[in-house]
Amino acid sequence: MIFGSNQNKELAGRIAKAVTPMIGYVSNAHGLPAGFWKEPYVLGYMMGQINGWMSVFDGDALSIADKGRVVVETFGTLSGEKGKPISENAMVCAQQEHPDFLRGNQNGMFLAMYAADKVPDADSFEVVVMAKQAAGDESLDAVIEQLAKALWVEEVRTRMAIGA
Repeated sequence: MIFGSNQNKELAGRIAKAVTPMIGYVSNAHGLPAGFWKEPYVLGYMMGQINGWMSVFDGDALSIADKGRVVVETFGTLSGEKGKPISENAMVCAQQEHPDFLRGNQNGMFLAMYAADKVPDADSFEVVVMAKQAAGDESLDAVIEQLAKALWVEEVRTRMAIGA
């Protein structure tokens, strides 16, 4: 079990390290577009990633308050901004059951769990089959890259008008 702020910060750092490549996939020479950390799909996807990795890194035993602190700390690390307003915006989207947030959350969680080899019968998911075909091989890294393109990059580029 993990208790205390040092352990929460350590866990948030591990999660941020796992999630940072997703930010890199959609960043360009000018960084992230304005409004990135307010966009419902982005918030949902990032929450799915954070919660997925938190589970993988044994954060399930944390109290709800400590999980919240990890989420805030992770958003802060990922964004370089204060994490609390980002986390609060994500919670508003969740409470309102914003469809883009919910879809992003599901996709982000799925990719995190797939990357950690925690998806039972992963090959039965159409998106995995398509990713393997697009990758041209079945290596984990190649499939994750294709899944990230399908579930994250193309969606964010379209929503945020980011060039390829």
